Amino acid sequence: MRKPLLFLSLLAIFLIDCGGGEPPAPPTPAAACSPQVVPGPPAGRIAFHSNRDGNLEIYVMNADGSGQTRLTNNPERDTFAAWSPDGARIAFASDRDGNSEIYVMNADGSDVSRLTNDPAADGFPAWSPDGTRIAFASDRDGESDIYVMNADGSDVTRLTDDPAVDNQPAWSPDGERIAFVSDRRGNLEVYVMDADGSHQTPLTSTEGRDSVPAWSPDGACIAFESTPGPQQNIEVHVMSTDGSGVTKLTNNPARDGVPTWSPRGSHIAFVSDRDGNAEIYVMNADGSGQTNLTNNPALDAFPAWSPVP
Repeated sequence: MRKPLLFLSLLAIFLIDCGGGEPPAPPTPAAACSPQVVPGPPAGRIAFHSNRDGNLEIYVMNADGSGQTRLTNNPERDTFAAWSPDGARIAFASDRDGNSEIYVMNADGSDVSRLTNDPAADGFPAWSPDGTRIAFASDRDGESDIYVMNADGSDVTRLTDDPAVDNQPAWSPDGERIAFVSDRRGNLEVYVMDADGSHQTPLTSTEGRDSVPAWSPDGACIAFESTPGPQQNIEVHVMSTDGSGVTKLTNNPARDGVPTWSPRGSHIAFVSDRDGNAEIYVMNADGSGQTNLTNNPALDAFPAWSPVP
């Protein structure tokens, strides 16, 4: 039986309205993950999706929350923005042609082009660090798996092949590995694999759910959202890239998740509904200084920080 891409279940977290492979390689020591506060304001811009104008569209804002600007304008849903490594383009998912497909546009919203064309659902785009490839999730072969294609949409290759749900790919800064989310052991966990799909290895193991991995720019940390147990709420956590040293960064009765790193690794933007609706927040990389950036009564979710100022 086909399992969906979890688009709806993931959106529900903040809409208020994710195996196979070769045996794991021998573990190698991971660099210590120790996020530090860096003086000065964060650089770059943050893309996100919002329904403030009636339906989900892609927006962009400065890192301090100013200059919030709509980039897409379509009656269908535009979601899951992902910046190219040079900051010139944004990939995103859209239902505008009847089902969820991957598109790309310039960073100002111009020159929108469709990259995938399949009757199944394609989503969660993630650029390789050299900008030549885009990983994404698709259920085109009967279940949700991770695929990769050239940045022009050609040469689509399947990386995972498991009857469980595999989605939310996130490329390591060196381009050698891809983190992703899978429920192949019964609940959502963060996994990692080589960029060719080999050596698929779980990094987390909790009774709850772990998802939305994001690599720090130095490659030493992976931020993610986690519900460690059935009675616990979603919080932003960080860990070393071998799964060790898990540290909780947020601690709020509301739901905090969907982290993304600033270009220098000094800050993390995330989503929280602590003010009654989903908003984009920013905090120092150690969890301090949490500040609401969007302050809008509508849904603001799934931030993506640009890789360059």
